[in-house]
Amino acid sequence: MNEKTIKPPYSTYRSFTALIEELRSHEVLPGVIDRSFLSKRSGSEQSALIATMKWFGLIDEAGAPTKLLNEYVAADEASAKAMLKRMIEGSYRAITDGTFALERATTNMLADKFREYEISGSTLSKSISFFLSAAKEAGIKISPHAKAPPAPSNGASKRKTKSVVLPPIPPAQSPPESQDPAKPKPPRADMVAIPIPIFGGQDGVIYLPGQMTEKQWENVIKMTEFILKNYRDTMAEEVPEEAEEEDESS
Repeated sequence: MNEKTIKPPYSTYRSFTALIEELRSHEVLPGVIDRSFLSKRSGSEQSALIATMKWFGLIDEAGAPTKLLNEYVAADEASAKAMLKRMIEGSYRAITDGTFALERATTNMLADKFREYEISGSTLSKSISFFLSAAKEAGIKISPHAKAPPAPSNGASKRKTKSVVLPPIPPAQSPPESQDPAKPKPPRADMVAIPIPIFGGQDGVIYLPGQMTEKQWENVIKMTEFILKNYRDTMAEEVPEEAEEEDESS
Protein backbone atom coordinates (compact mmCIF):
# COMPACT_ATOMS: atom_id res chain seq x y z
CA MET A 1 0.00 0.00 0.00
CA ASN A 2 2.82 2.36 0.91
CA GLU A 3 6.31 1.96 -0.52
CA LYS A 4 7.77 2.37 2.94
CA THR A 5 8.10 -0.74 5.06
CA ILE A 6 7.52 1.03 8.38
CA LYS A 7 4.11 1.23 9.98
CA PRO A 8 2.08 4.43 9.90
CA PRO A 9 2.45 6.65 12.99
CA TYR A 10 1.01 5.13 16.16
CA SER A 11 2.31 7.65 18.69
CA THR A 12 -0.14 10.18 20.08
CA TYR A 13 -0.38 13.31 17.96
CA ARG A 14 0.24 15.32 21.12
CA SER A 15 3.65 13.62 21.56
CA PHE A 16 4.57 14.39 17.95
CA THR A 17 3.68 18.09 18.20
CA ALA A 18 5.52 18.37 21.53
CA LEU A 19 8.66 16.97 19.88
CA ILE A 20 8.38 19.42 16.99
CA GLU A 21 7.99 22.33 19.41
CA GLU A 22 11.01 21.09 21.36
CA LEU A 23 13.07 21.06 18.15
CA ARG A 24 11.88 24.60 17.34
CA SER A 25 13.12 25.77 20.74
CA HIS A 26 16.70 24.84 19.86
CA GLU A 27 18.90 27.11 17.77
CA VAL A 28 20.50 24.06 16.12
CA LEU A 29 18.93 20.69 15.37
CA PRO A 30 20.63 17.59 16.80
CA GLY A 31 22.82 15.52 14.49
CA VAL A 32 20.43 12.59 14.88
CA ILE A 33 17.08 12.09 16.58
CA ASP A 34 17.68 8.89 18.47
CA ARG A 35 16.88 7.33 21.83
CA SER A 36 19.52 9.40 23.61
CA PHE A 37 17.92 12.62 22.39
CA LEU A 38 14.49 11.28 23.45
CA SER A 39 15.79 9.89 26.76
CA LYS A 40 13.24 11.78 28.87
CA ARG A 41 10.45 9.76 27.21
CA SER A 42 9.50 6.13 27.79
CA GLY A 43 11.01 3.44 25.58
CA SER A 44 7.73 2.79 23.77
CA GLU A 45 7.22 6.51 23.11
CA GLN A 46 10.78 6.80 21.78
CA SER A 47 10.15 3.98 19.27
CA ALA A 48 6.81 5.44 18.21
CA LEU A 49 8.21 8.95 17.67
CA ILE A 50 11.23 7.75 15.68
CA ALA A 51 8.89 5.72 13.44
CA THR A 52 6.64 8.77 13.00
CA MET A 53 9.54 11.00 11.98
CA LYS A 54 10.72 8.42 9.44
CA TRP A 55 7.19 7.99 8.06
CA PHE A 56 6.94 11.68 7.21
CA GLY A 57 10.50 11.83 5.86
CA LEU A 58 11.61 14.20 8.62
CA ILE A 59 14.61 12.00 9.44
CA ASP A 60 16.44 9.41 7.34
CA GLU A 61 17.00 5.75 8.21
CA ALA A 62 20.01 6.70 10.37
CA GLY A 63 17.93 9.27 12.28
CA ALA A 64 19.59 12.34 10.75
CA PRO A 65 17.29 15.35 10.19
CA THR A 66 16.33 15.88 6.55
CA LYS A 67 15.95 19.13 4.65
CA LEU A 68 12.18 18.78 5.15
CA LEU A 69 12.55 18.78 8.94
CA ASN A 70 14.77 21.86 8.85
CA GLU A 71 12.16 23.67 6.74
CA TYR A 72 9.26 22.43 8.89
CA VAL A 73 10.66 23.63 12.23
CA ALA A 74 11.63 26.98 10.69
CA ALA A 75 8.24 27.59 9.06
CA ASP A 76 5.66 29.98 10.47
CA GLU A 77 2.25 28.68 11.58
CA ALA A 78 0.51 29.00 8.21
CA SER A 79 3.41 27.51 6.26
CA ALA A 80 3.80 24.66 8.76
CA LYS A 81 0.11 23.81 8.42
CA ALA A 82 0.41 23.66 4.62
CA MET A 83 3.54 21.52 4.91
CA LEU A 84 1.80 19.14 7.30
CA LYS A 85 -1.04 18.73 4.82
CA ARG A 86 1.42 17.86 2.05
CA MET A 87 3.23 15.39 4.33
CA ILE A 88 -0.04 13.64 5.19
CA GLU A 89 -1.22 13.50 1.60
CA GLY A 90 2.16 12.21 0.46
CA SER A 91 2.59 9.50 3.10
CA TYR A 92 -1.04 8.31 3.27
CA ARG A 93 -1.56 8.38 -0.49
CA ALA A 94 -3.92 5.39 -0.67
CA ILE A 95 -6.24 7.13 1.80
CA THR A 96 -5.99 10.72 0.57
CA ASP A 97 -5.59 10.36 -3.22
CA GLY A 98 -9.35 10.41 -3.88
CA THR A 99 -9.80 6.68 -4.53
CA PHE A 100 -11.05 6.21 -0.96
CA ALA A 101 -14.21 8.02 0.19
CA LEU A 102 -12.50 9.75 3.12
CA GLU A 103 -15.19 12.42 3.47
CA ARG A 104 -17.95 9.78 3.76
CA ALA A 105 -16.10 6.91 5.44
CA THR A 106 -17.36 5.13 8.55
CA THR A 107 -15.18 3.87 11.36
CA ASN A 108 -15.16 0.35 9.89
CA MET A 109 -14.34 1.59 6.40
CA LEU A 110 -11.36 3.56 7.69
CA ALA A 111 -10.23 0.67 9.88
CA ASP A 112 -10.35 -1.73 6.91
CA LYS A 113 -8.24 0.68 4.88
CA PHE A 114 -5.64 0.95 7.64
CA ARG A 115 -5.51 -2.85 7.95
CA GLU A 116 -3.92 -2.81 4.49
CA TYR A 117 -0.82 -1.51 6.30
CA GLU A 118 -0.76 -4.92 8.02
CA ILE A 119 -1.52 -3.53 11.48
CA SER A 120 -4.17 -4.62 13.97
CA GLY A 121 -5.23 -4.41 17.60
CA SER A 122 -4.15 -1.41 19.65
CA THR A 123 -1.66 -0.34 16.95
CA LEU A 124 -4.54 0.00 14.50
CA SER A 125 -6.53 2.11 16.95
CA LYS A 126 -3.56 4.36 17.77
CA SER A 127 -2.61 4.79 14.09
CA ILE A 128 -6.12 5.91 13.15
CA SER A 129 -6.28 8.25 16.14
CA PHE A 130 -3.00 9.90 15.05
CA PHE A 131 -4.18 10.23 11.46
CA LEU A 132 -7.51 11.82 12.43
CA SER A 133 -5.82 14.34 14.75
CA ALA A 134 -3.14 15.23 12.21
CA ALA A 135 -5.63 15.54 9.35
CA LYS A 136 -7.83 17.83 11.46
CA GLU A 137 -4.82 20.03 12.27
CA ALA A 138 -3.87 20.18 8.58
CA GLY A 139 -7.39 21.11 7.46
CA ILE A 140 -8.07 17.86 5.58
CA LYS A 141 -11.77 17.04 5.36
CA ILE A 142 -12.65 13.83 7.21
CA SER A 143 -16.00 12.11 7.48
CA PRO A 144 -17.81 12.90 10.76
CA HIS A 145 -18.71 9.19 10.89
CA ALA A 146 -15.05 8.06 11.09
CA LYS A 147 -13.61 7.55 14.56
CA ALA A 148 -10.69 5.60 15.98
CA PRO A 149 -11.96 2.10 16.86
CA PRO A 150 -11.57 1.00 20.48
CA ALA A 151 -8.51 -1.12 21.21
CA PRO A 152 -9.51 -4.78 21.66
CA SER A 153 -9.18 -6.46 25.03
CA ASN A 154 -6.14 -8.70 25.36
CA GLY A 155 -8.01 -11.14 27.57
CA ALA A 156 -6.08 -10.18 30.66
CA SER A 157 -9.27 -10.31 32.72
CA LYS A 158 -9.56 -14.04 32.01
CA ARG A 159 -6.16 -14.87 33.49
CA LYS A 160 -5.93 -15.57 37.19
CA THR A 161 -3.16 -13.84 39.05
CA LYS A 162 -1.43 -15.02 42.17
CA SER A 163 -1.97 -13.12 45.38
CA VAL A 164 1.01 -11.04 46.34
CA VAL A 165 1.72 -10.29 49.98
CA LEU A 166 3.25 -6.85 50.25
CA PRO A 167 5.67 -6.01 53.06
CA PRO A 168 4.39 -3.64 55.74
CA ILE A 169 4.78 0.01 54.91
CA PRO A 170 7.07 1.80 57.36
CA PRO A 171 5.60 4.86 59.08
CA ALA A 172 6.21 8.12 57.31
CA GLN A 173 9.05 10.15 58.71
CA SER A 174 8.66 13.83 59.41
CA PRO A 175 10.82 16.06 57.23
CA PRO A 176 13.78 17.81 58.84
CA GLU A 177 12.91 21.08 60.50
CA SER A 178 15.10 22.92 58.01
CA GLN A 179 13.00 21.62 55.07
CA ASP A 180 9.62 23.14 54.29
CA PRO A 181 7.31 20.19 53.35
CA ALA A 182 5.00 22.56 51.47
CA LYS A 183 7.79 23.75 49.19
CA PRO A 184 8.34 21.56 46.09
CA LYS A 185 11.78 20.04 45.75
CA PRO A 186 13.52 20.21 42.32
CA PRO A 187 14.59 16.87 40.80
CA ARG A 188 18.17 18.17 40.45
CA ALA A 189 20.28 20.63 42.41
CA ASP A 190 20.74 22.87 39.35
CA MET A 191 16.99 23.30 38.80
CA VAL A 192 14.38 25.54 40.42
CA ALA A 193 10.75 24.74 41.22
CA ILE A 194 8.20 27.35 40.09
CA PRO A 195 4.84 26.90 41.91
CA ILE A 196 1.71 27.32 39.77
CA PRO A 197 -1.30 28.35 41.94
CA ILE A 198 -4.52 26.66 40.78
CA PHE A 199 -7.74 28.23 42.01
CA GLY A 200 -9.94 25.71 43.75
CA GLY A 201 -7.44 22.85 43.34
CA GLN A 202 -4.03 21.58 44.34
CA ASP A 203 -1.17 23.80 43.23
CA GLY A 204 1.02 22.61 40.35
CA VAL A 205 4.73 23.12 39.79
CA ILE A 206 7.10 23.51 36.83
CA TYR A 207 10.81 22.64 37.03
CA LEU A 208 13.32 24.68 35.02
CA PRO A 209 17.11 25.07 34.89
CA GLY A 210 18.38 27.64 37.36
CA GLN A 211 20.07 29.79 34.72
CA MET A 212 18.74 30.46 31.23
CA THR A 213 19.40 33.08 28.56
CA GLU A 214 16.79 35.57 27.44
CA LYS A 215 16.21 33.57 24.23
CA GLN A 216 15.82 30.37 26.22
CA TRP A 217 13.21 32.04 28.44
CA GLU A 218 11.28 33.19 25.38
CA ASN A 219 11.32 29.66 23.91
CA VAL A 220 10.31 28.08 27.23
CA ILE A 221 7.37 30.46 27.69
CA LYS A 222 6.18 29.87 24.11
CA MET A 223 6.61 26.10 24.27
CA THR A 224 4.95 25.80 27.73
CA GLU A 225 1.90 27.75 26.55
CA PHE A 226 1.62 25.58 23.43
CA ILE A 227 1.95 22.29 25.34
CA LEU A 228 -0.58 23.26 28.03
CA LYS A 229 -3.13 24.47 25.47
CA ASN A 230 -2.65 21.38 23.32
CA TYR A 231 -2.93 19.10 26.35
CA ARG A 232 -6.10 20.87 27.52
CA ASP A 233 -7.69 20.53 24.07
CA THR A 234 -6.81 16.86 23.60
CA MET A 235 -6.77 15.33 27.10
CA ALA A 236 -10.51 14.61 26.92
CA GLU A 237 -10.16 12.86 23.56
CA GLU A 238 -7.55 10.29 24.62
CA VAL A 239 -7.50 7.73 27.40
CA PRO A 240 -4.15 7.63 29.23
CA GLU A 241 -2.16 4.44 28.76
CA GLU A 242 -2.29 3.80 32.52
CA ALA A 243 -6.09 3.84 32.39
CA GLU A 244 -6.06 1.45 29.42
CA GLU A 245 -3.86 -0.96 31.33
CA GLU A 246 -6.15 -0.83 34.35
CA ASP A 247 -9.18 -1.51 32.18
CA GLU A 248 -7.46 -4.50 30.55
CA SER A 249 -6.42 -5.99 33.88
CA SER A 250 -9.77 -5.41 35.61
